Amino acid sequence: MANEEHLSVLRQGVEAWNAWKANNPNIRPNLSFANGKRITIRGAKLSGVDLSRTNLSRADLSKADLIGAKLNEANLSEAYLSEADLIGADLTSADLSSADLIGANLIGANLNQAYLSGADLTKANLSGADLVGAKLIGAKLSGANLSGAKLIGANLSGAYLRGANLKGANLIDANLIGANLSRSNLHRTKALHSNLYKAILTGACLQDWHTNSATNLEDVICDYIYLEAEQKERRPIQGNFAPGEFTNLFQKTLETVELIFSNGIDWQAFLISFQKVQVKTGILELSLQTIENKNDGTLVIRLSVPNDINKTEIEQSLQREYEHQLKAIDKIYRYQLQATYEEIATYRRQSIDLIEIVKVMASQTINVETKHLMDQRSVSDAAAKIQKLLQQLEQTYPTGTPLEKQIVVIEVIKHIESNPILKVRVVEALNGVSIEALKKLIDHPLVNVLLAALEEYQEID
Repeated sequence: MANEEHLSVLRQGVEAWNAWKANNPNIRPNLSFANGKRITIRGAKLSGVDLSRTNLSRADLSKADLIGAKLNEANLSEAYLSEADLIGADLTSADLSSADLIGANLIGANLNQAYLSGADLTKANLSGADLVGAKLIGAKLSGANLSGAKLIGANLSGAYLRGANLKGANLIDANLIGANLSRSNLHRTKALHSNLYKAILTGACLQDWHTNSATNLEDVICDYIYLEAEQKERRPIQGNFAPGEFTNLFQKTLETVELIFSNGIDWQAFLISFQKVQVKTGILELSLQTIENKNDGTLVIRLSVPNDINKTEIEQSLQREYEHQLKAIDKIYRYQLQATYEEIATYRRQSIDLIEIVKVMASQTINVETKHLMDQRSVSDAAAKIQKLLQQLEQTYPTGTPLEKQIVVIEVIKHIESNPILKVRVVEALNGVSIEALKKLIDHPLVNVLLAALEEYQEID
């Protein structure tokens, strides 16, 4: 039950309260609920009250209604705040060291630069809370909800986070040295540049968590992990990781881009788009790492990329280019090969059965040389059609002067533009092989003039 004398002093304001506290250092102020009745200050609820810089150390505020309260820079060290309602409260730079916050509701609270070292936040709800730069050294956070919380630069060294929900939390630059994250949910957690030296990760869910080469996984203690929620996709499937195996495994996949194909794949479209992104970005180190055929028919292709490359941009570029190539190839399937949409879809679903062939390709970096990437029949077909056009048009137009030759070339380009199927073939040929290689395939005196004009034709849609 709240102590009326203590409440009376608090109602006099921060200065009077702090003076009383200084004169009575051994008294634990009692401001807690009694029989569910709300405590009032000057006739108002504690919610929204301004207690900034107030000395509430060792105060009993358990189950208190402090929704939206201003407690920035307040001294709440060793205070009892169990099951207190602190939704949206401002606790910026507040001292909550060794405070009891068991089951407290801190949804959306501002704990920026707050001191929570040694605090007990077991089963507390910190969803969406701002804990940027907060000190949580040795804090107890087992079963706590930290989903979507901002923990950028937070110090969680030695913190106990067993079973905590960190889904979507931002742990960039966080210090997690020696932290216990066993059975925690790290789904989509951002751990870029974070320090997990000697952290415990046994039984954690690491689905889509984000790390990079600056994430320190040295000497991580981990027997097994899950790659999907609800303890699915255990790794290793049986037994435990050997010492250091977890670190080695995830260091290999730190710089990885994952491409997911749920409805099959067109390998020609993929390989062409891969090569084009290689050339456009200048990242020749971009290479296939692994190809995984999921049980449901989904294909996952993992690409290795350099440490300093923006992986999101690479992923988006590859997806855009793949869709672009897919449309071009679909025209060929439908108009030239007379294939139906259903037949095309069936072909792509069956393409995942080529997994063993592509694994051989995956063991090496895909070379920029297009002869490894293009369907040579498609290139040869385009070259043959261009050659035939040149031969037909030179029968109609004279080619004695440079201007006359240019006119013939313009007519060839007009014919290509008017024929969608041929246009796709030519674009593929130009994007797939070097100009020199194409010259060798077209046996005609005007080939040099034509290809010089077509060099600016490579971005045809």
